[in-house]
Amino acid sequence: MGCNTSKESVQPAVEEAKEGDSIKNGDISKAAENSATKAESADEGKENDPDEEKEKEAAATKIQAAFRGHHARKSLRVSETASKETRTDEKSSESTEPTQEQLQEEFRSDDQELCNAAKKIQATFRGHMSRKEQAAAKSAMNMVESATAKIEEKMQDAVQELEGIDLADPDLHKAATKIQASFRGHKVRQEVNIHSTADDSKK
Repeated sequence: MGCNTSKESVQPAVEEAKEGDSIKNGDISKAAENSATKAESADEGKENDPDEEKEKEAAATKIQAAFRGHHARKSLRVSETASKETRTDEKSSESTEPTQEQLQEEFRSDDQELCNAAKKIQATFRGHMSRKEQAAAKSAMNMVESATAKIEEKMQDAVQELEGIDLADPDLHKAATKIQASFRGHKVRQEVNIHSTADDSKK
């Protein structure tokens, strides 16, 4: 799981290095036998000692955590410097905007070609705005005309309905009289309620 960084894992490497010196001297077979027996004994020791294994894992975890912290701090420093650079770029772009005096010096009023170009741009923009206003006015007129047409159509329908009513019909007169009577009764009841509340408030 982790990397071997404890003292026990470093010692076999030192011993192997010492054996490497003996290999140079010509004792290759003895060195191979010694390293094989030491590796077997080290493997047996590892299997028998779970505390040592836990220590190794804890050490590996600690090293990994330290590296992660280092990496996170490094990335923060990089992002901070990048944000500072963008801020300085924004400030420099704001400061590079020319003043009116600089513009007047650069674009002289007696430059005929420049004046013609400015007139052309202004005329184009005025034409654009005029066309835009005309289009808006035209759409407004279309809306008004369509609304007017709808209203006229509804009025004609209402007139046709009224023309279809026979005013000499006795049932029509009875219905009108009934409606008028109920409305008059409603108004009288309202007046009576108003007078009665006024009398109650005086007492």
